[in-house]
Amino acid sequence: MAEFPLDPQLSKTMIMSEFYKCVDQVITICAMLSVGNSVFHRPKEKVIHADNAHKNFSRPGGDHIRLLNVYEQWKETNFSAQWCMENFVQVRSMRRAQDIKEQLVELCKRVEIDYQDESISQVDDDQYTNVRKAITSGFFYNAAKL
Repeated sequence: MAEFPLDPQLSKTMIMSEFYKCVDQVITICAMLSVGNSVFHRPKEKVIHADNAHKNFSRPGGDHIRLLNVYEQWKETNFSAQWCMENFVQVRSMRRAQDIKEQLVELCKRVEIDYQDESISQVDDDQYTNVRKAITSGFFYNAAKL
């Protein structure tokens, strides 16, 4: 866990993702979380349009899956800045998340976590369940509090 420049909870999530066979998805989520709350933007003159665009990213399973969905859709458009503008997503934040993801992939290889680049289009509900299990493993303290 000390090898990853992440919060301990995210480091634990990264380690457990290998067990649940969802390393690529968890790396993406960790990269998106590392960017902070600056992924979406809501211009005052287009609040309704922005809210509707952001709702299109939602999936059952919470905000982590939503962030994964945003990144994967951006990836499908070949990392398009135009797509970000149309969907009220910050281009700078997405590029930063892309850089962080590349760094995390290299760290995974260094600590011998089996990384395989997988596309979200091939992911089914079981895979989302595995992603949620890995996140719960890392954030077990929060689950215990609830």
